[in-house]
Amino acid sequence: MEIKSIHSEFHKILFNFISLRVKNRDDAADILQEVFIKIAAKINTLSESEKLKSWIFAITRNAIIDYYRKNANSIRTDITDKIINEMKDETDEDATKGLDKCLKGFIQKLPEEYRDIIIDSEIKGIKQKDLTEKYNLAYPSVRSRVQRGRSRLKEMLLNCCRIEADSRGNILEAECKTKCSDDCRNSK
Repeated sequence: MEIKSIHSEFHKILFNFISLRVKNRDDAADILQEVFIKIAAKINTLSESEKLKSWIFAITRNAIIDYYRKNANSIRTDITDKIINEMKDETDEDATKGLDKCLKGFIQKLPEEYRDIIIDSEIKGIKQKDLTEKYNLAYPSVRSRVQRGRSRLKEMLLNCCRIEADSRGNILEAECKTKCSDDCRNSK
């Protein structure tokens, strides 16, 4: 997609999006200009044009956060902190919808030696060093099982779902493939 068509399609939408979060119209216009400069510079890094909207809004959110961070250095207020935190948490609602349930189904399909350690370390947040006592294993063995469990989960997930992430690893979109397992499809 060409930057000209992106500009005409998204200019008004992005300006409104930015203006709701930045009250000064001149600052909003400056941020919008920065967003289009970043889009033009990085448009070739986007692998699928279907992800264009999510990608553009991710760039825009980051530009707004950068604006508040830059201005927060001079005067830091509770409102500035609140806006920055809201922008960090803001994501496209449907990007990962159901992915957690899908993942839980796959965890249950893991062999017991990996499943229990993955649940303890990744779901319950227990440190791997603390799991050495619980499982009566050496630390390298616990670490190895966690890594193998993660690897198997990743393989199951990628066989089932198509996942698109940005350069920071944030999930932009996730959807089940047509031949997805029943665990994933039925959990959404």
